Amino acid sequence: MKLRVKLGLLATVAMGATVLGLGGFSGTPLATQTVVAHAATTINAKNQGMVGNAKTVNNEALQTMLDNWDNGDLTVHVPKGTYVFDAGNIKLHSNITFKFDKGAVFRITSGNRVNFVYPSPEAGYDGGISNVKWEGATFQGDNTSSGQSVFTQSVHHATNVTFDNCVFDNAESPTGHYIDLDGSHDINVTNSVFTGFNGSQDYKEAIQIDYSNAKAMSYKNPGDQYDNLPTYDVKVNNNQFLPVSKKSGQVQSYAPNPIGEHAIYGHGAAGIIHNVYFTNNTVVDPKPLMDDGVATIHFKGVSNLWITGNKFINQHVLGSGNYIYLYNSESGYDMTNLNIENNTFTNVNPTKQYIYLDSSTATNPMTNVSITGNKATTQKTGVSFVKSNFALTGDTIAISNNTIKKAKKATVVTKPTIPTTSVSSATSQKLKKRKQTNKSEKYYSGLASQHAQLAAKYKTYAVYNHIRGHKNWNVLKFNWKTIKSKRVYIDMRATADTGKWYRIRFSKSTSAKSYWIRKGALKFDTFKSETYDRTFNLMKVYGVYTRPFNDPLLAKQKGTTADMSERRVTITHRVKRTDSNGHVSTYYQMSNGLWTRALAFDLDS
Repeated sequence: MKLRVKLGLLATVAMGATVLGLGGFSGTPLATQTVVAHAATTINAKNQGMVGNAKTVNNEALQTMLDNWDNGDLTVHVPKGTYVFDAGNIKLHSNITFKFDKGAVFRITSGNRVNFVYPSPEAGYDGGISNVKWEGATFQGDNTSSGQSVFTQSVHHATNVTFDNCVFDNAESPTGHYIDLDGSHDINVTNSVFTGFNGSQDYKEAIQIDYSNAKAMSYKNPGDQYDNLPTYDVKVNNNQFLPVSKKSGQVQSYAPNPIGEHAIYGHGAAGIIHNVYFTNNTVVDPKPLMDDGVATIHFKGVSNLWITGNKFINQHVLGSGNYIYLYNSESGYDMTNLNIENNTFTNVNPTKQYIYLDSSTATNPMTNVSITGNKATTQKTGVSFVKSNFALTGDTIAISNNTIKKAKKATVVTKPTIPTTSVSSATSQKLKKRKQTNKSEKYYSGLASQHAQLAAKYKTYAVYNHIRGHKNWNVLKFNWKTIKSKRVYIDMRATADTGKWYRIRFSKSTSAKSYWIRKGALKFDTFKSETYDRTFNLMKVYGVYTRPFNDPLLAKQKGTTADMSERRVTITHRVKRTDSNGHVSTYYQMSNGLWTRALAFDLDS
C-alpha cells in the first residue's frame, strides 16, 4: 500500500493499517493531498476538523471527513468532548466503525434534528450500505421551549449494522424513532441505553422494525429506491429503556416504547417482518397507552419473534391497557413461532391484559405460540395474563407457568402519636410539672413530609415540649442561631384554649426531634382555589391526599393514583399553590373528593 501526503504528514503503516491524524497534523485533508488507497484506516475526528468544545457546529466537518475517507475499512476515533450539531443530514457509507472515547458526546439542541442517513441508491437487500458500527457513542438531545431535539438513524436496505454500548439520551423524535430499520437485516443493538420520549404519536418506538417504503422512512433520502422488503434478523439484547427523571424521581419524559412496528405494505407480497429477538432488556416507566389496538410492545404481522428474559418495570407511571400486542391483519398469512418467555413484569398493572393476540379472522389463528415462564408482580389482580380472539388450544399453543403475584402495599402513616418533646432535644433543663389547664384540645395529624417557612419574626417565638396549657407543658431553652434552614417540617397541628399550634421538625427525617410552636411563627404556602370541570386520564403515580399537599390544615395521604380503580377521572376543583420561592404547583380535586398533582394526568386527553 502506498500513501502520498504533502506537508510532512506522519503516517504509520503496520499490518496493512494506516493511522492518520494522531500526530501534529490538524484539519481537513487539503486538496493537494493524494490518497492512492485505503485499506484499513483509522482517523482522529478532531484532527479531521471536528471540534468538541460544546459550541462549534460539526455537521460540515463530519460530512467532509466521511466523504474524504470513503474507500476501504474506516475507523473514526472520536476523542472526549461535546460535538454540537445543527439541523441537517449526515450521509454514511459502508465499512465505517465509530469508536467514541468515554465522555465523547454528539449533542443536538434548540429543537434541531439530525438524520444519520444510510442511503440505498438501488432496490434489494444489497441496494444499501453495509458494515456500519457505532461503539460507545452518545447521542444527546433535550426537550425545551424550542421543541424536542432529535437524532435519528434512518437505516434503509442496510446490512450488518451494530450499535454497542451506546447512549441515546432524550433525543427521540415525537413523531418517529431513534433507530428506524427499513428493509434492512443483520442488525445488532446491544448494551445500550435509550432515554426519554415526548411523543405526539404515542405508539412510536425507539427501535422501529419496518419495510422499505417511503411512508416508513424517518428521512426520505433523494434517489433512494423502495421495494417493500421487510426487515429481518434483528437482535436487541441487554439494553435499557428509561425515562428522563426529575430530582424527585418523578418522570419528566417517559421511557421510549422499546421495539415494534405497525404497518404492512402490499399485503406482505415482498415478505413479512421476521427473525426479531428482543432479549434480556430492561424497560422502566414507558407512557401508558390506553386505546384499543395499542401496547407498549406492538407487532403487526411478524413471525419468528422472541421476547425473552426481559424486565418490564413501572415505578412512577401507571400501566397501559395491554403491555404486549401481536396482531395479524392479513387473512392469508400465518403468524408463527411467537415466543414470549421468562420475562418479569413488575407493577406494570395493565388495565386489560398483559398479552393480547389478535387475528383478523378466527379461522386463521397464530401457530407455534409459546408464552411460558413469565412472572408478574402487581398492585392489582383480576386481569388475565393472556387473551386472544381465537382459541388458545391445539398442539402448537403452549401457554403455561405464567404467574401473577400481588405486591405488598406500602404502609402510609397518617396518625402519628402525640409524644411530649424530650428535654434532650433542646438545651438541658429541668422541666416543671403542671396540671392541664386547657379545657379543649383537638389534634389533627398529617403527612409528615409537609413543610412551611419560619416567619419573619420567628426568633420572638418560644418552642415547647407540648402546647401551652397541656399537662406538663414547658417552654424549652432553645438557641435559634443553631438553625441552618428556615424550612421546617410539620406532621401535626392542634387547636386549644391557648391558640393554634404546629408540631415541627428541623429535618425531613421523621425520627428527628420535634417541637411545638405557635402558628404565628410559620409562613405557609399560598393557595388559590377555583371550580374546575374537566375529565382527564390518569397517567403517572402520584400521592392522593385529603387536601392539597402543604395545605395549612395538613393533608393526609390516601394511597396513590395507582390505587384508583378508574383511569378516566372527573375534576371538580383546581388549586394553584405558590411556595416561598415563587414556584407554582397545581393540584386537582377529583370527584371522589381527594386531591393529587395535575402532573398525574394526561392533560391532552
